[in-house]
Amino acid sequence: MNSVNWRADWIWAAGVSEENNVYVEARRRFELTVQPKRATVHISANQHYKLYLNGNEIGRGPAPADLSWMSYDSYDIGERLQAGTNVLAVVAHNFGREPIVTEQLQGPGGIICQLDLFGSQENADTPLGSIASGADWKCRRSPKWTTKASRLHLWGGYREIADLKAEDGWERADYDDSAWPAAAVAARAEQPDSPWPRLLPREIPPLRETLVQPVSVVAAESYLGRLESAEGLLRDYGEGEAAVLDASAPGSLPQITYDFGTEIVGYPEIEVEAAEGGVVQLFYGESLELVLTDTFLLRKGANKLEPFGRRAFRYLKITGMATPSALRVRSLGVRFVHYPYEGEPVFRCSDEKLNRIWETGRYTTVVNSQHHLEDCPYREAALWVADAVVMGKVVYQTYSNPELVRKSLLQGARIQNEDGSIPGTGPQRNRFLLPDFCAFWLLGAWEYYSYSGDLQFIQEIWPHAALLADWFGRQEDEAGLFAKADRSGWWCFIDWSDDIERKDRVTAVSCYYYKFLLTLSLMAQELQEDGRAAEFLRKAKRLREAIRTRQRVPGTSLYADCLTDEGLSSSVTAQTNFAAAWSGIMEEAEAVAFIREEYLAERLPPIRGAFFYHIVLETLFRYGFAEEAVSIIRGYWGAMLDRGATTWWETFDLSLPFPTTPSPYLGHTPTYLQDSIPVSLSHGWGASPTYLLSREVLGADVSEAGSGRVLIRPTPVEGLDWAEGVIPTQHGELQIRWAREQDGRLHLKALIPSAFSVIEADMEQMTLVNADSGTCLTGIIRVPEIQEECGVGADVTIL
Repeated sequence: MNSVNWRADWIWAAGVSEENNVYVEARRRFELTVQPKRATVHISANQHYKLYLNGNEIGRGPAPADLSWMSYDSYDIGERLQAGTNVLAVVAHNFGREPIVTEQLQGPGGIICQLDLFGSQENADTPLGSIASGADWKCRRSPKWTTKASRLHLWGGYREIADLKAEDGWERADYDDSAWPAAAVAARAEQPDSPWPRLLPREIPPLRETLVQPVSVVAAESYLGRLESAEGLLRDYGEGEAAVLDASAPGSLPQITYDFGTEIVGYPEIEVEAAEGGVVQLFYGESLELVLTDTFLLRKGANKLEPFGRRAFRYLKITGMATPSALRVRSLGVRFVHYPYEGEPVFRCSDEKLNRIWETGRYTTVVNSQHHLEDCPYREAALWVADAVVMGKVVYQTYSNPELVRKSLLQGARIQNEDGSIPGTGPQRNRFLLPDFCAFWLLGAWEYYSYSGDLQFIQEIWPHAALLADWFGRQEDEAGLFAKADRSGWWCFIDWSDDIERKDRVTAVSCYYYKFLLTLSLMAQELQEDGRAAEFLRKAKRLREAIRTRQRVPGTSLYADCLTDEGLSSSVTAQTNFAAAWSGIMEEAEAVAFIREEYLAERLPPIRGAFFYHIVLETLFRYGFAEEAVSIIRGYWGAMLDRGATTWWETFDLSLPFPTTPSPYLGHTPTYLQDSIPVSLSHGWGASPTYLLSREVLGADVSEAGSGRVLIRPTPVEGLDWAEGVIPTQHGELQIRWAREQDGRLHLKALIPSAFSVIEADMEQMTLVNADSGTCLTGIIRVPEIQEECGVGADVTIL
């Protein structure tokens, strides 16, 4: 995209820059005597905008970003301009200065908008004229939204209270704005002393929008009022008819709760006919613990209810209040938005529960794929590093366009701290420092490169990686161990569990640091930094020796959680030892012994969080415990399905009674009975079974597609007679199927895009045939001997 020659200023309504929860409306009328050949409008805001041209919606945005790296959107609107009078109109919202836990939604309010008009394609880069935001625009505080609304919670924004009677058609070209005040200029564009010193063009395509409707009515209660035709708004109701809510009796509260079938993220749109006005309230929930979020004061006649903010929910309740005559709800839909992934991934096998688990993980990743990879769309919608890395692994095994992963990793680099560390969350700069997440950022960057082959990406992040390496180096003790991981202001995460002791030299952090150094060496080699690559390898070797000699429990192959000046911790957990096995600190025999003798024997505190299981499962598959890995997937994630999950929960404790699901009041989370902390029921960090079922069980590993390499290595497990799938990649679709034939053996056939120049497979009677459509691979899968002493085939109990 061509860069913009910014002539626009950042503007805002005068006199409200210090206030919280402010909505402003800005507009600029202009005349056209000659229709331009092309017209492009560029726009950004802090934090959210909705853009109109002549009363028609053009788009909303921008992508959340750090204030120093603001993102702007561009729209081609030439065909929508009209001869004569036109108007650009923008409504924008700024959160304000209230504290927010993740330190997002920062900075003052601002809008920047510039319409460039072009006369001919021959001079396409130079506009004939521009309509640029500045002091000549009109701008007012919106009369529609009250500022008295309360906060939803400390991780997010405000409820909305909108007076639809205050809507006056300000978006239209024929509206008289002569009484409006002039806009206040907040800053010049791209100036170093501005709150927003940079403007970056949008890095990913616009989000995909799909209009969805509810699938069922959960409850319809008249509560002293009257209800009719609640089902008329459902997706499959046929022609549909208006639902009626009559709250004309004093104190009545008729309400209908709709189920959209699964978690969705987007923008509700509701049409309501209110002959005499009234009030409508909207409650939302990922579960039926619904939260009041939107209140609309209705005008007499037709009303269109459109919350400004994005909503994430499965259930929506609509309530009528104080209606002198009955309300008729004519339509109810939601613009479901998510990143536009490409390809149609497939995983199917003879175990229907595994199929549902794979699909739920895929869908959870899609729902959490917005302008960046979000940890959870309801509570905070933040860019947590480790969550993004897990979802990236899902993307590589399911879709062909990983640009959202790239953008998310770059946003982490852009907010790198001055000392070289990477904040654990984003996309705005903040004080959350998780030492293990610093390592995960680099591991995720290398995984993206391995899949994409995007050399420009690692060239861009290399200076950030080098600064991060220096930061890690400054945290070492005399033996090279990562020290003082428990210092004030840091969050030594590892897993969301209270079982792990985290003091001073935390073993898992040093294990991740070791893997970080190995990965950094690979990255240096790729960039022909051979001297630095050798140095990182030397440091990694020294660190591994220090971990093995100083943090291992004497007389065992197990590792203590941490080491302090008083000695080794008495706490030994599965998380610490899986970190040692996964990172390569343990030798293979040691890892197998730990898994068999400690983990499978249930001698360690159980793992309850979906996030850390991605390390557990990868380790089990690597060391020959595929049966146990699939048993965990069936048991843990299958139990979530049995309790009604349609997206993966943030945490889940299988030992709790069956009727319980994650809630501040029902357990399953370390924040039990802390009712100020919302619980997430759509968390991308739990989606690991999706990529592992495709990669390990189906057996098509495309994680190194960037170098043209694919690994075909199915891992059949007990109870599976066949598996098949399609993996879209940047090289084309990879199709694979294996099944048990009449001879009792497992026969495989795969069609691999010809751009995969290296096909690694080890099968009996293997053949490779090249054709225009790709390479056809056939063979018989080798099934390893079942060795009881290695734990293969043993049942696993998940607590």
